Amino acid sequence: MSSYIRRRGRIAACLLLAFASVSCSHYTGSTAGSAAPTSAVIQSSTVATESLKPLALTDVMQFREIKQRKLSANQQVMVYTTEPDFGDSSGYVVNVLSGQQFSVARADNGQLNADGSYALFRQRASLLMREQAADKKARDALEQNAVLVNSASGESRVIADIERFAFSGDGHYALLLARKADSKDRTQTLQALHLASGNLQTLGQVTDFAVAEEGALVAWITELSAEPDTEQQGEDSAEQAAQQQLLVWDSAADKTSIVLAASSQQLQQLTFNKQGSQLVLLAGPTKAQLTASNQGEAAQQLWLWSVGDILAQRLNTGRDGWLLSEHTAPRWSEDGKRLFIGHRPDTGNKPAKTEPPQTDAELYNIERLLADRRLQVWHGDDARINSQQKAEYKQALKRTAPAVIWLDTLQMVALSDDIEDQLSNTEHTEAQLISNGRPYLRQMSWNGRLHDIWHVNLRTGKRQQVFTANRSHERAQLSPTGRYALYLQNDQYQLFDSETGNTLTLATDTTVSWVDEQNDRPVAAESYGVAGWLADETAVLVYDRFDIWALALDGSARMLTSGRAAKQQYRLQQTDDELALAPDAALLLNMYNEQTKQYGFARLQAGYVSAQPELTVLLQGAKRYDFVEALEKQQRYLFTEQSFRQFPDVWLASEDFSERRQLTDINPQQKEFIWGDSHLIEWTSSTGEPLQGVLLTPDGYDASKTYPVMVYYYEKFSQRLHHYNQMKVNHRPNFPFYLGQDYLVFLPDIHFRPAAPGPSATESLVPGLQKLIDMGIADANAIGLHGHSWSGYQTAFVVTETDMFAAAVSGAPVANMTSAYSGIRWQSGLARQFQYETGQSRLGVSMYDNLAPYIDNSPVFFADKINTPMLIQFGDEDGAVPWEQGIEYYLALRRLGKDVVMLHYEGEPHHLQRFANKLDYSIKMLQFFDHYLKGAPAPEWWAEGEPYRQYEK
Repeated sequence: MSSYIRRRGRIAACLLLAFASVSCSHYTGSTAGSAAPTSAVIQSSTVATESLKPLALTDVMQFREIKQRKLSANQQVMVYTTEPDFGDSSGYVVNVLSGQQFSVARADNGQLNADGSYALFRQRASLLMREQAADKKARDALEQNAVLVNSASGESRVIADIERFAFSGDGHYALLLARKADSKDRTQTLQALHLASGNLQTLGQVTDFAVAEEGALVAWITELSAEPDTEQQGEDSAEQAAQQQLLVWDSAADKTSIVLAASSQQLQQLTFNKQGSQLVLLAGPTKAQLTASNQGEAAQQLWLWSVGDILAQRLNTGRDGWLLSEHTAPRWSEDGKRLFIGHRPDTGNKPAKTEPPQTDAELYNIERLLADRRLQVWHGDDARINSQQKAEYKQALKRTAPAVIWLDTLQMVALSDDIEDQLSNTEHTEAQLISNGRPYLRQMSWNGRLHDIWHVNLRTGKRQQVFTANRSHERAQLSPTGRYALYLQNDQYQLFDSETGNTLTLATDTTVSWVDEQNDRPVAAESYGVAGWLADETAVLVYDRFDIWALALDGSARMLTSGRAAKQQYRLQQTDDELALAPDAALLLNMYNEQTKQYGFARLQAGYVSAQPELTVLLQGAKRYDFVEALEKQQRYLFTEQSFRQFPDVWLASEDFSERRQLTDINPQQKEFIWGDSHLIEWTSSTGEPLQGVLLTPDGYDASKTYPVMVYYYEKFSQRLHHYNQMKVNHRPNFPFYLGQDYLVFLPDIHFRPAAPGPSATESLVPGLQKLIDMGIADANAIGLHGHSWSGYQTAFVVTETDMFAAAVSGAPVANMTSAYSGIRWQSGLARQFQYETGQSRLGVSMYDNLAPYIDNSPVFFADKINTPMLIQFGDEDGAVPWEQGIEYYLALRRLGKDVVMLHYEGEPHHLQRFANKLDYSIKMLQFFDHYLKGAPAPEWWAEGEPYRQYEK
């Protein structure tokens, strides 16, 4: 193995001209690994392949995924959508208990009425028609219908030209909003279809409508035209003259009432409470009024209508210096007792518009001339750097300070005076938590995100600080009554008591770690998390790496599971929306074994806190199992099971999982294709770390011969042993597709040493591949390496230290950490410094405190050592890694006469989006590997290149 890792020489003078004091040491890790655990022998495949065919990319495109799944209120009927990577979606309605199923072609966005007797789907024009359309306007004009399906018989009815639909809360009507016939018309026709009789009635021309989740009420906004002001012209005058009305229709009584009339105001954001007993909406100036008055932002009014009232009433939401904002939609609490809203500071009028000069003096007016400048000022003390301000500009205009209205008294309580405050939005009735990172915005550039947490009383608005300067991934958990807040800081759980203002450290005598034991980043380790509070607030359940613990408020701790010895992880599966866990109810647990990668479900018996905990395994095996939903009314569960060979269809199970039945069969065509099996491989890194990886072998695998191997990786991938591969054409190689081309696919884990991400990848990869060679599996001369983003960087680096790989593909890599350190992540606008000092790049130090690791881990400085043909891929609108990094790498290899091609996809972000580009990249990847790993002729683009071409925008 040692022949595959070479020690690199120093960079000439180690850039001493620029940084004279920097150490120049390089690669000090051992080149020989210790004895690795023995992996199971990989047997020849017993699957007959005579009738199977390899996947083509066009086959991959047509595999489907389940989307948009919903259950009826009685939990007896389910609708879902299946979407291919490229093609038409389909809608399905299935009886959960009987398994009877019906489908609707080209359908999505399925909805069900209350008892599940009817389903509605949106039906779009076919992909072929959309592809044939000349432009976006032509595509938008294509048909879009609603399809009503009888869930018992499958009988369907198509209603043409429908934009949006919903069922009434009582399930007796379907509300259908017609598409606009004229784009200049602000209203659309709203119709109600009586499901039992099939009668269709027109309710009116509306600008918006809403349906109560429960009950028979439907509300809509209609617009009455008035005579426009003769001095006004065009659409603005019509908008100013229009009167809007809010109407509520009781569909059960077939009675319609006008509950609000507003002259020259825009009514919007109709929202019923869950119970269907009250309705709120916003009313504010029209766009024409804002323009005429030069207002910077519309001040909204909040109106409330309640069942039994004749008219809606305006609520008092006034705050000095603040405006009620349309950017935070009014949000009801689940019990309908509280309404949350948001305010923005009143900034007054917009800057006056510059008028054209009327005189010579005005022509030379400095102020007027400067008004046309295009300047951005980057100040060293800015809280957010300018690029982040730009990226968040639209979001910043919508930030609001939260307030709550109590519906029993209509009293508003302001919860904040800072638009940086983020309310937790839980269903706690007396208190909420607020997060704010304002004090730490400046240091975000190099130290990542920090925040403070505040406890706020919903009745009084009283705020108490729970903690300061915690990592943003560490939140706090409110107790059921809202009195206590649990959080983790300095590796210990802390309990804040809002009644006394005191903080208590819990479980001080417990020696287990509550934070990630395997953390390898230069930042405080993340906690394993909180399972939930007991309803009586006597204890809270938390996780360590493997087990669930009950931490009592008296400081004691009790372990409820015992998974550590077997590396068996237990996690609570929440099966309802309750805020608290009942101590006398059994708990459903998820299981995952770190060593074997097996998943499962278990049950922790009732009384698990007061009695000796007993755990019963319900289901466990060499598959991945995922909870979907609890059917309390049926005493059943929906779940998925998957393996590399098995798509994660939806299954129905009894509460003890002893009875299981498959409900969906999304990709039956899979049986026509060569697929494969997954195997767990174990080895030891060259620094002595035990590692695992997944080897994928094709149907028809012959253990007597060696195979070309395509390696794909990131950080940890062995957990994918029982994962189904996502069937898409994208920046990743599709694993079953490569198996069908007679490749093996290897997914190894990487162990990272501090400040050495590049060498760590070599130390992990090379012994893993050597293990496959020694097992007689891999052709030592036909191993390809592929990585994207973080593993794109690793790929770019590893080939500076080894010639083991016959070819390498590096997607969106960082090539030069010294230049990338002060680059920008353009999508978020954040400086990249935090990524090196505290994040994934794991250097743990400022470049100005220690330059050495920035040089030592930068492949561009060691490009002269590369002998591996390199294919680089970048999009020139990459928002995560500046695409100039790809150019640096390309130019270094080009200058040194190395074999390199960079695929530059115009207008593309970090992950390719345009389907044609994804397809092109997938084709070129295979051609590249086929050439170097199988001896196929070099594709022309690799051998000769292609000249620049100008593409139409």
